[in-house]
Amino acid sequence: MLTELAARGVNDVLVEAGPRLAGAFARQGLVDEYQLFVAGQFLGSTARPLLDWPLARMSEAPRLKIIEMRAVGSDWRVTAIPDPTPGV
Repeated sequence: MLTELAARGVNDVLVEAGPRLAGAFARQGLVDEYQLFVAGQFLGSTARPLLDWPLARMSEAPRLKIIEMRAVGSDWRVTAIPDPTPGV
């Protein structure tokens, strides 16, 4: 589908999906920017993950560079981009 969209001149795609599809895009390096919304409440241990991206250690986690944070109602919107800088 992405190849067909590119052939039609579409260069931007908004992916608002569940953890499987969002995780698949992220693992393939297809995400240029993340728009993350943080609610002012805890969801508990049965909440679904943001991305389906199995990681054995935190050192494997891709880093993000936060470029903007702003309140949206009672939530926070965090805009971040993948950070190519190796983790510490």
